[in-house]
Amino acid sequence: MHEVPANPAVLPGAASVTTDYPVRFLGSGSEYFRIWIVNLLLTILTLGIYSAWAKVRRLKYMYRNTQIDGTSFDYHGSPIAILKGRLIALVLLVAYNYSFQLSLTAGLVTIAVLAIIFPWLIRQSLRFRLRYSSYRGIRFRFAGTVGELYWIAAPLLIAILPGVIGMAFVREIGEPPNWSLYAMGGILTLYFALLPYLHFRFKRYQHGNSFFGSTPVSFTATAGDFYAVYGIVLLIALAIAVIVGAVGFAAGYSLWGGDGEAAYVVFMAALLLFYALFLIVFAAFIVLLQNRIWNNTVLGEVKFRSLARIGPMTRIYFVNIVLLILTLGLFTPFAVIRTFRYRLESVTAVTAAGMDHFLSDVSAEEVNAAGEGAADLFDIDIGL
Repeated sequence: MHEVPANPAVLPGAASVTTDYPVRFLGSGSEYFRIWIVNLLLTILTLGIYSAWAKVRRLKYMYRNTQIDGTSFDYHGSPIAILKGRLIALVLLVAYNYSFQLSLTAGLVTIAVLAIIFPWLIRQSLRFRLRYSSYRGIRFRFAGTVGELYWIAAPLLIAILPGVIGMAFVREIGEPPNWSLYAMGGILTLYFALLPYLHFRFKRYQHGNSFFGSTPVSFTATAGDFYAVYGIVLLIALAIAVIVGAVGFAAGYSLWGGDGEAAYVVFMAALLLFYALFLIVFAAFIVLLQNRIWNNTVLGEVKFRSLARIGPMTRIYFVNIVLLILTLGLFTPFAVIRTFRYRLESVTAVTAAGMDHFLSDVSAEEVNAAGEGAADLFDIDIGL
């Protein structure tokens, strides 16, 4: 029996009463710890082979404990398919790490091959992740083309090209040519100026090409929304840097000519303060980005509302880090659950049509897991 939503509301301009369907996460740190420790031990004992099964167990647990309107999500990925994808990605990773030791030509060829196939791998990862995710028995689907992703990735590939050429010269003659350093500096400066725009284009590609059954997802955010996120985070970072710098300068000035040991203690305290306040910057980026993305994501007649806040997110990160240090890493699964729960439960689905009117898409096809393996091995976050 489904839970009865408790928060009916009327959206501005809406013709009918809408209902809130909050996202609920039912998992616990103690349950996830048992999964995490078994996954870790078996992955070590099998020299990494079990990692594919570990990922499926982890995702099944997360999906099946995530509910909307009393119904859980599910994950259907195959460990064998993921293992095959990881083996392919491992070959690419080894080639990337050792090709330049063979020759300059081999290194440049490897870089070129990776640049060509990486957008395809990312697209495959997006397709695999959605194809094997479901809600109420209906699968998700990703329909973005690889050509769109190449167009999005083009500025990044152009930005790293002078650096790759300069690295090749370093390996051959011991130093890069001056023109490569100037070119790389100029292009990277332009790239970072365009980073919010590129981030916006990727999220528009990711969300705007997603389907739940036969129902398409639309993404209404603008590039300005992403520039606003990056701008706010930059201002917070600058303010923190000024505060920490002022405190450190004042303490250092007051101790000038005094006890050197005391000055060292004050310096370390200022450094720890900087790292502690840096959590605010990281939390601000995560929270503001999540809110911007989900508040501009629409699935058919379902809108999403994300109300994550910087303060609670900062506290979660701070406690997680302290307990990770005190437990020598054993708090990891609890930290994951605490963060995951807050982010999920900050999101609410809002609709007047209910959550059971979606139709399945029988045209969905099987997708190989090569891209999923690449995303894991190269530590690429393509999460929503």
